[in-house]
Amino acid sequence: MSADLPVEEQPARIGRARHEWLRGYLIWDCYYAVAFAATITFVLTLEDTTAKDESLASVLLACCAAWYAGYGRRLMRTDDQSWRGLLYLGVLLGLFSAADTFASASSIALIVIIPQTYWTLRPLHATGAVVLFALVPLTVNTFRTGAFVRSVADQGPTALVIIVLSAIFGTWVHRIIDQSRERADLIEELASTRAELAEVSREAGVAAERERLAGEIHDAIAQGLSSIVMLVQATGSTLDQMTGLPAGHGKTVDQARHQLDLVARTARESLAEAGALVEALRPTALDTGSLPEALRRLTDRAAEGGWLTTSFSLHGEPDALPVAVEVVILRVAQEALTNVRKHARASSAQVTLSYAEQTVTVSVRDDGKGIEPDEEPHGYGLVGMSRRVEQVGGKRHLDSTPGQGTMVSVEVPR
Repeated sequence: MSADLPVEEQPARIGRARHEWLRGYLIWDCYYAVAFAATITFVLTLEDTTAKDESLASVLLACCAAWYAGYGRRLMRTDDQSWRGLLYLGVLLGLFSAADTFASASSIALIVIIPQTYWTLRPLHATGAVVLFALVPLTVNTFRTGAFVRSVADQGPTALVIIVLSAIFGTWVHRIIDQSRERADLIEELASTRAELAEVSREAGVAAERERLAGEIHDAIAQGLSSIVMLVQATGSTLDQMTGLPAGHGKTVDQARHQLDLVARTARESLAEAGALVEALRPTALDTGSLPEALRRLTDRAAEGGWLTTSFSLHGEPDALPVAVEVVILRVAQEALTNVRKHARASSAQVTLSYAEQTVTVSVRDDGKGIEPDEEPHGYGLVGMSRRVEQVGGKRHLDSTPGQGTMVSVEVPR
């Protein structure tokens, strides 16, 4: 079994600078440049008898373009929708109004200005800004001609169409961008969660492999070596009981005893090495603290996720226990809490660790649905729990009442 479980390759993390609409900034820059240039050319070449000064209007439109290049362009890329946006649009409104005053053809610059309002402000505020910009040609024409009704008749429909279409399409585009941002944030969060799950999976694989190896060493190698030691001792006792041997065989018996002593010493040394390996392969949770601390961390971790409330209590004076006993207690509590989360439908769980004179008891109680009297406990978890406890000479108890919860307790000798 490999310690590293197979996990699919992680997707590339998504940052805000990779949004599709941000990639299109260069296209918008080209559009603004062409539109400003076309507007200035149109103002300079149009024969408009009402225009006061086409050259000055063109200069003001050029100032609008420079204001965008020097301030607005950077502002829109930072997605800053604070007072800086109002400052930018306020200056732009002044320049545009002045240009329209000197040449009414400058109102074509609205095709450049209106998109910028929605880049700079939220939809509702941007629509208000569009209303101000759209009313500039009507207001200027009213002051120029002194005929309000005629100005409304001439400029009003155009202003109304600009406002309505801008509000519809601007709000729609903003909604798409907001949804795209939310999805991008979700994908980034999922990618981060996936990386965390991969790490948890890897750690779980490492822990499972360490536990398996420790069990194999303890159950197979260590117990086999212990059996060899006992057989050697029994053989030595048999040799001691052998009497009446022919002369000359005593030296052979002594040599056999010496060889048996050598076998026993070698077996004990190997048994000590196996114990050291089991100690090294103990659960990592026990490496960073005592058994109560490991159980407390395990209990707190079980509450992560929101709906389950857990608590841990300690009774008696903690004392060092054999590694095998600590591993059993920790794994039993872990399995019981996993069952609570998966099957019990409980709202709370309590873990209790009690030190008595001869035994140590760990219990996990929940307020879940319980187990029906005729329902046999099933699943590898409970079966594996019982087997694990029996290996260290302990006992497992299961107490459950339908609708009133379940308590799993394990008592092991110290």
